[in-house]
Amino acid sequence: MRLTKTSGLVALGLAGHTLADGWNDWASASSNVSPATTVSAPRIEAAATATETTTITTTTTVFEATTTVWHSTIFVGPGFCATTTVTVDGSGKPFPPIPTATSKSSTTAASSVVDPESAVTSTPEASYLVSPESTIGTDGAVFTWTGDVATSTSTVPAPTYTDWPSDGSWPEPGSPSSNVSAPNGPITGAANCNTAADRSKWCDGLSISDNYYTRDYATDHTCSYDLTITNTTLDVDGSGPKMAFAINGQVPGPLIECNWGDLLVITVHNKLTDNSTSIHWHGIWQRGTNDQDGVPGVTECGLAPGSSRTYTMRLNQYGTGWYHAHTMAQYGEGIRGPMVIHGPATANYDIDMGTVMVDDTFPGTAAQQNELISHIGPTGTVNYLLNGKNTKPDLSAGQHALWNVQSGKKHLFRLINSASQNMFSVHFDNHKMLVIATDYVPIVPYETEWLNIGIGQRYDVIVDMNQPTAGYFLRAVTQTGCPSGCNNTGLGAANGIFLYDGAQATLPTSTYGNKTGEDFAICADEPIASLVPFVKKSAGSASAFAATASTLPAGNVARVATSDSGTVFRWFLNNNAIGVNYTQPTLQTLHQYGIGGNFSTSSTNTNTNTSSVNGNSTAATNNSSSSSLISNSITLSSANQWVYFVIQNQFFASHPMHLHGHDFSLLGQGTTTWTPDKVSTLNFDNPPRRDTAMLVGSSGPGNPAGYTVIGFETDNPGAWLMHCHIVWHVDGGLALQWLERPDDIEDYAGKDDFKSECDSLRTWQQANPLGIPSSGQSGLRRRHSSSYEYLDETQFEARTNVNNVVRRLDPNLRRGLGDGFKHRHIRR
Repeated sequence: MRLTKTSGLVALGLAGHTLADGWNDWASASSNVSPATTVSAPRIEAAATATETTTITTTTTVFEATTTVWHSTIFVGPGFCATTTVTVDGSGKPFPPIPTATSKSSTTAASSVVDPESAVTSTPEASYLVSPESTIGTDGAVFTWTGDVATSTSTVPAPTYTDWPSDGSWPEPGSPSSNVSAPNGPITGAANCNTAADRSKWCDGLSISDNYYTRDYATDHTCSYDLTITNTTLDVDGSGPKMAFAINGQVPGPLIECNWGDLLVITVHNKLTDNSTSIHWHGIWQRGTNDQDGVPGVTECGLAPGSSRTYTMRLNQYGTGWYHAHTMAQYGEGIRGPMVIHGPATANYDIDMGTVMVDDTFPGTAAQQNELISHIGPTGTVNYLLNGKNTKPDLSAGQHALWNVQSGKKHLFRLINSASQNMFSVHFDNHKMLVIATDYVPIVPYETEWLNIGIGQRYDVIVDMNQPTAGYFLRAVTQTGCPSGCNNTGLGAANGIFLYDGAQATLPTSTYGNKTGEDFAICADEPIASLVPFVKKSAGSASAFAATASTLPAGNVARVATSDSGTVFRWFLNNNAIGVNYTQPTLQTLHQYGIGGNFSTSSTNTNTNTSSVNGNSTAATNNSSSSSLISNSITLSSANQWVYFVIQNQFFASHPMHLHGHDFSLLGQGTTTWTPDKVSTLNFDNPPRRDTAMLVGSSGPGNPAGYTVIGFETDNPGAWLMHCHIVWHVDGGLALQWLERPDDIEDYAGKDDFKSECDSLRTWQQANPLGIPSSGQSGLRRRHSSSYEYLDETQFEARTNVNNVVRRLDPNLRRGLGDGFKHRHIRR
């Protein structure tokens, strides 16, 4: 069986593909409709492979630069995943040549037939999808669902790579000749505070029942790390090297591993040639250490090239987290890594296998994608990675991420979605997961076979290795109902492998059960009812909610006019797109214009944004992004009170919303428009607590978008960001700042190290006028919002095909692609 390798792109209902290998100043930009292009969809039959043709009308946008021409083809068709690309140069020839898949695995066609139309409008691996009653496995064999786990009913031999002998011997894992990575895990850095027989216990007489929200537990241990960020090139899946940013020479960065109550001290060295940077410690509360949160333009100025800084924080929580850059799209370039804070658990396990970071890759660099997306909407992704590894979707190169496991043992896996764009459904083939924690919150255990994980979210799961000795796929299946691309959906063989000790080293034949591609046309969180915190905590009351709650409109899309009369797309939260200044962060503004009661009378150009929930109006100080000292901010003045917000989506794209400085209580979610009568559906009695949750979109233009209702206590003074965790969306402005109890915020900017960091960045910018810009969105670009027009979903879909929608933001802004591929961001 021979499959054709394809690529996918999504642009909020438009499927297609884009390619660019550099940006220079634009000379002009235009669009034109190309003749219909005929493509072939594979049809799998018993004895041979035939083709059926489907005609797709395309709209081609031609970008004309002074020295280079880029061509972008957008397929106008249903679904989020295109199964082929037609990208041409001026001669009309393919550019670059569409690759042909040459899988290393031996395959045999199955007797079932794939619907050819399904193959066109579904996924590049549509040949693995058949009717609901059966599923074609990764080797072409038909599998059926027999109960709790999938069992093969086929006699087709298991596929093998050409360099995996039938006796199960193979090259050393991780070696250049191997098809698998060096084994991941286990990790053993936890304090000797409990045993496999009772994981509920911890040191100093503590246990899983202790309320870490109120107990200020501190050890006398300091957990120290050094992180050095450098420019590099990296080949993650055999597709060839491309530019990346590495931490200590690796992507993802090294594991930060500490224990509950430790003091964490991390020194970060910025050795990047053309970029300032920062590190955010995702999910850490930072109580009393707001300036350590790592958000340039909000809590710090950012770290200039050649500079270093030390972050210090007390670890009041435990569980699984991660760290990442909060500057531009840098974490998409590789500045990200796992973090584990050991503590008690709500169920017993034998072996801690460490973290599983699920990432995505895309054509070119994150900076390229970010710039393209700001003009034409979301683009496609090429692959997904597990701990930085995977094969190409066709298995022709790369390495499967490998975990060696022991039969009869319970293994703890710590799942992290650190992708830039994609949401996933995770599956350990033929096994079940016992979920024991979400983000940094231990929960009452529940069992599942599939687990939905949005960007920024984490789950701790225990997998009992109780199946026959063999290798099985660990797969992260793309949720194609989200704005995502899906060249590798995870339904094929390009996945991770967990291999039982003593098993033959062959490509697994395990399958994902009775699912089909249509089952993953979702954009979903785990069900709220499943996420019950082990340590109980109420979230106020319905009466308090009805009296004080406010609505935050989110996800509005606007066409923004820019200085060259072009337009770009921007995302809005609370009717504004945030804009920050790296050398004048929020904490610096609070320092200059009033700590201790003066800020409310010293800041200028503020307006009152009044929202209504359940008929009651509340006013929040909202500093507009176009005129205020502190962009898109809401002031929460009262201490230790519950505040409630209904985040109402305005568009059909979904958004994983992340709050800094807090775990919020997730009171409710819905797939329709919020109305006051829905208050009765909210849960105030020990609702789920986490730091990232999905704001659901809609099923398409014209259908209502969803809402998410959150609440949190004003018990942590500081300037805290809340934003969508899709890199392109927060870079497009979908963020706001909570100014929580500004009278009580410590005068961080008055400290010598704060001043020194800001002085260093200003000095570097003056010496490097072609370096990183001084303004952005929590490390993101400055917004030109003097003229914009909101688009509803129907307008957006229609206008993405008209002339002059795709335009350059600024003629002199080059997004890190030219000049010897230096990835430099030029200041406007």
